Amino acid sequence: MSRLRTAAATDTGYLRATNQDVALATNDLAAVADGMGGHLGGEVAARIAVEQLLEAYRRDRTTDGLVAAVGAANSAVYSRSRSDRNLRGMGTTLTAAAFIGDEPDGQLRLALVNVGDSRAYLVDWRERRVHKLTEDHSVVEEMVRSGELTPEEAAVHPHRHILTRALGIEPNIEPDCWELDLEPGSRLLLCSDGLTNELGEEEIANVLLDEADAEKAANELVRLALHRGGIDNVTVVVLDVLAGETPATTDDVVLIPLAVPGKPSRTPGAETAPITEAVALTPAVSAKATAATTSAAAAAAAGGSRPAPQPSRQAAQPVAGQGPLAVPMTTTPSGAPTVPSSGAAPRAAHGRPMVLVPRVKGPKEHRDRIFTIRVALFVVVFVAILGSTAGVVVWFDKASFYVGLDEGYVTIFQGRPGGLLWLKPSVVERTTITPADLLSSNVFYLKQGMEESSYQAARNLVHSLSLEHAVIVPSESTTTTTARAPATTVPRRGTG
Repeated sequence: MSRLRTAAATDTGYLRATNQDVALATNDLAAVADGMGGHLGGEVAARIAVEQLLEAYRRDRTTDGLVAAVGAANSAVYSRSRSDRNLRGMGTTLTAAAFIGDEPDGQLRLALVNVGDSRAYLVDWRERRVHKLTEDHSVVEEMVRSGELTPEEAAVHPHRHILTRALGIEPNIEPDCWELDLEPGSRLLLCSDGLTNELGEEEIANVLLDEADAEKAANELVRLALHRGGIDNVTVVVLDVLAGETPATTDDVVLIPLAVPGKPSRTPGAETAPITEAVALTPAVSAKATAATTSAAAAAAAGGSRPAPQPSRQAAQPVAGQGPLAVPMTTTPSGAPTVPSSGAAPRAAHGRPMVLVPRVKGPKEHRDRIFTIRVALFVVVFVAILGSTAGVVVWFDKASFYVGLDEGYVTIFQGRPGGLLWLKPSVVERTTITPADLLSSNVFYLKQGMEESSYQAARNLVHSLSLEHAVIVPSESTTTTTARAPATTVPRRGTG
């Protein structure tokens, strides 16, 4: 009699405002979901998926039941996304492992499903390493499988976080699925990409091999990922296969992070990325190819504990809905080999278009922190430039004067003729001189505004205009010629 012991750990990380990962750990089911779709959408999608997965799996604890549970989780996320416009475009990855029975030889049969780029690893105690059981559903992973990129190039590719499959994006989903027969002492790891983006497989293996306690191993993996940068949410679930123990009588369910009742929701949309396009990344599966795949899987199963022969590069290419054709053989601490069961080959799926889901991650594109020091400095400099420009305009306007006509009298204005930007000229002084008291040529220039450099210069100009008319056109009198009284000016009070 064998059973599972699970332990989970998660952390928001240093640069994210929210934790969009969700981990589930029970006596017979473990899962990791990594949500996407803004501050609110990612959290909602991941939690709906995991809760629906648990509920549906409890109704049918078989491999088919687990696959059906993934479909139910996808439908739940998709329906919620379509019914709430604030959650449009949300989705989530999902990697889950479920106990589906014991074998007569004491092995534990486990079903494994995967959608997205969260991963599952199996510890190889003999070689002191881990084997990656799942294949990422991402653009760069497709390019690696087709030979366009090397794994090293894929690790730094700018599109490495664009997924080709995720829950909640389409009405139906086809997960990769395996069945594994595990010896007592076997250990598996489920994790989000927040762990694998920071730690290599060798570092992950060292922790899983050196730390016997599952809970301590999970916490240590999260700690190391945070120590390396903690750019993204980090979530891990460690599963140990225990032998000769009585099955648990209680059905404990650990779901982290805990949902806080009454938690105020953030404004959605800050991190929401729309679906960009739907393209067929792989050709549809023909009946001939499907038959060949089934034959290869049956041949691998018939080989017993012997490793399956390596397929050619072309034959190894997975199609839509398919993962690798075989899971690597591993060993337990006692040295006994652990091999996949006859159902280890993932189930074939129908060819279909794959939806590209933009997903912003990485140190160069963080959307959680909008107001940074750089933004603050930019705002300060921008405001300072605007203020300086406005100050120069106001100073120039206040230092300018001109003489013109206002309400039929010669008037001194402060400002520019016609105004400057938003500043209109203001009346400083209105005289008693009318256009009839001036030469017609001067009246023409006054209508356009005669500019002067100061208020005193403007007063002197008014006096000169008055004297020119008196000298050139003397006053007519029938008897005597009298001297014309000098022009007078009346200051206008209350003007700026």
